[in-house]
Amino acid sequence: MRQELSEHDLRLIHAVQLAPRAPWTTIGPACALHPITAARRWQRLVARGLVSVLVTPGPALLRRLAPAYLDLDCRPADREAVIAALLGNPRVASITIVGSGRSLFLTLMAASPHALADLVLTGIETLPGVLRTELYPITQVYGEGSSWRLDALERAEIRSLGRRPERAHRPLALSERHRALFRALSLDARAPVAALAEQVGESPSTTSRRVSAMLAAGLVSMRCDVTQEAAGWPILVNYLMRVPATDLDATGRALAALPENRGSFAIAARPNLFVSQWLRHLSDISYGEARMTEALPSMEVLDRMVALRVVKRMGRILDADGRSIGVIPLDPWHESVVTPPAVTDRS
Repeated sequence: MRQELSEHDLRLIHAVQLAPRAPWTTIGPACALHPITAARRWQRLVARGLVSVLVTPGPALLRRLAPAYLDLDCRPADREAVIAALLGNPRVASITIVGSGRSLFLTLMAASPHALADLVLTGIETLPGVLRTELYPITQVYGEGSSWRLDALERAEIRSLGRRPERAHRPLALSERHRALFRALSLDARAPVAALAEQVGESPSTTSRRVSAMLAAGLVSMRCDVTQEAAGWPILVNYLMRVPATDLDATGRALAALPENRGSFAIAARPNLFVSQWLRHLSDISYGEARMTEALPSMEVLDRMVALRVVKRMGRILDADGRSIGVIPLDPWHESVVTPPAVTDRS
């Protein structure tokens, strides 16, 4: 699928990665395209399911939530039914079919540790066919998908897109309006302000200010995702690592700086570091692992899992070729409706 993206496509995608909500009058000239041409080319890529701009919880919001990874084992005959049950859950952000002694690997986003426990104990473990789960709560983010780049633009072209807005130092209280806007942005993070305002029921000027404030406060991160095969990085491999506590932060940041890195997170489990990478070839797994362990000798790789297929990524539903074919807006605050058990009157 790599040939589906031309050099112009790659440059356009890189520009949107750097400035996810910039107007076409900014993005077009940065990649040597007329703004109208850039917009039309982008819409063709979206229509083919090759790209999407999505929103994820930013670092400040992640500290208020209870994100986690979850290993899930199920009977092979029940796997499709388990996936179907999880697919529409807005707190199940990602679903990957993996090898390495497990059936599925999930990314969960819950509003609190209590909500996370409820999601796992009553929403996942009780599904027919589920045999075992193992939870890895995320405690620190060193790098995530919004930092991954195609590296198709020159430095001067990157500078023309402008600097990223400065982070606000004051925390921003999270209201239902912010949560509604987060859900609206999950559908399409490049949606015009007028469309977002209509969804959340407020004026465009208020919505514009709210989006800017959420970005500045680190409540949201925006990222332009591209189909792995189309980008030329078809292999997804996740690592579970063990690092001495004194080296954890430095190791996590060092791994986050690697060009192939898609995520680097501290987790509260026997493996205390999770790393996700996109690679070009299966042979890169052993070479890359050797480079990592040589540069960071205190790091021990406890387990590695190669993705067989990504079914859902940060709310985007993907087909067998990795194309986006639908979206379930992320909603960490979603409350599942559970029917209470009948109570027998003993009076």
